[in-house]
Amino acid sequence: MRKVAILAFAALSACAAAEVQAPRAIDEATETGAWSFADHADELRAASCPEGEPYLRAEAIDIRVIEAERGDADARAQQLTGMTLAGAWQLKSKDSNFGGLSGLAVQASGSLLAISDAGAFIWIGIDPETGGPDGLGAISYMRDLDGNYFANKRDGDSEGLSLREGMALVSFEQDHRISAFDLETCGAAARAAPVLNLTPVVDGKLLQDNRGSEAFALKGETLQVGFEMRNGGGSPVGTLNADGTLAELSYTEQPLFFLMTGMDIREDVTARIFRAYDPVRGARVMLQVDRDGARVGDGLFKQPLPVDNFEGIAIGTAPSGATRLWMIADDNFSANQRTLLLALDLDS
Repeated sequence: MRKVAILAFAALSACAAAEVQAPRAIDEATETGAWSFADHADELRAASCPEGEPYLRAEAIDIRVIEAERGDADARAQQLTGMTLAGAWQLKSKDSNFGGLSGLAVQASGSLLAISDAGAFIWIGIDPETGGPDGLGAISYMRDLDGNYFANKRDGDSEGLSLREGMALVSFEQDHRISAFDLETCGAAARAAPVLNLTPVVDGKLLQDNRGSEAFALKGETLQVGFEMRNGGGSPVGTLNADGTLAELSYTEQPLFFLMTGMDIREDVTARIFRAYDPVRGARVMLQVDRDGARVGDGLFKQPLPVDNFEGIAIGTAPSGATRLWMIADDNFSANQRTLLLALDLDS
């Protein structure tokens, strides 16, 4: 979401950046049982890519790759635990539609798929040998169930992304819902197959238009979602039931004014990012990484480390074989912000 929305009260923050704690559980009853990818994958593919729909390639774009600052060794040692900053790049394109990237996923090839909060898919090529962006990209705008482009910002405000077997699962805010796009079969012609609508109330608190399911991931066959809001001292995280309600609801614990903006889960590794902003200190982003429920990495991104409005995170593999975390920033289509891409490799 746009960071300007939190300026009014974030400017009051005087809290020091503290360690983000693992989510603490609260009681929440399961209403209908958890939604399962395996149970719905075939019907979603059929709806997203109807029989006879031809594959459509996305439009190729060039991406300018600029090395970004990494901070000095002392700053990295103080602000990063259990991980190494392997790369930092600013991405630019002559295509005016490039930007606003708010969700991220790693493809089977190792390249990246991102979504824009303007309702677009953006592919970012990654060189398998160097592990860095190769300057190749592509873009396509999302289509509704009838095959038409989304009509307005409310329909296309995509925020969270998870990728499974060539199918992109996308969370939207304003109109809080999950849709599926069979990119593998239909490419840019894939339609938004409805997965479920989210309940408008989370633990008794009404979801605001711009405080939706920004953190979103598949955990096994179930959908895990985290919200860019605070309640009970943290950001709510839970498993989505088939009726859009939440089960196994828990709350993260983070410093005041930090909100959850991204999440990914891969096998035994869970990564979450939290963002805060005020006009004096600018953007600060916290990264938490757990393996089998135990903390294995922490990061605090503020100057002199590269920092901007990070909203997307994805777990992949570095050329060395190490677990790699990718983070991408939403520049809000503003000349005063950057589309930053970071690569962080876990030490263990």
